[in-house]
Amino acid sequence: MWDPFRDLDRFFNRLQSISIPGSMTSTCRGTWAPAVDLIEKPDSYKLIADLPGMNREDISVDVDGTRICIGGNRKALTKEDEGHLTMIAERGSGRFERCLQLPTPLVDGSVKASLKNSVLVIEVKKDTSNTDRTLTSVKIQ
Repeated sequence: MWDPFRDLDRFFNRLQSISIPGSMTSTCRGTWAPAVDLIEKPDSYKLIADLPGMNREDISVDVDGTRICIGGNRKALTKEDEGHLTMIAERGSGRFERCLQLPTPLVDGSVKASLKNSVLVIEVKKDTSNTDRTLTSVKIQ
């Protein structure tokens, strides 16, 4: 189905991805994006994402320097039966990626992720040292 606002969303996502040092940006790719809350504590960040209908195996979490990415693939939540027509379909399905560029570097290996009742909680410590960083994939508990 044609979405008249898709190009506008892509434009704003690109605009947001232009990172200003010390700022926070968010980008989304895919057919839908989960709602997230980001909580900053003095020494860490806590990210909470709603992922209804998804299992641990369907979700990936990657951390790279100052960036946290949540990705996955949610199966269609409604089935089209012969002779039936879906009148409204507001719940997204398909592939997605949601990335947050944080203003503070993150400590490699400090990331904890858990999924309970379709809510993903990611906790990661801030890194104030200026060491080299690498991409870390996180196992969801």
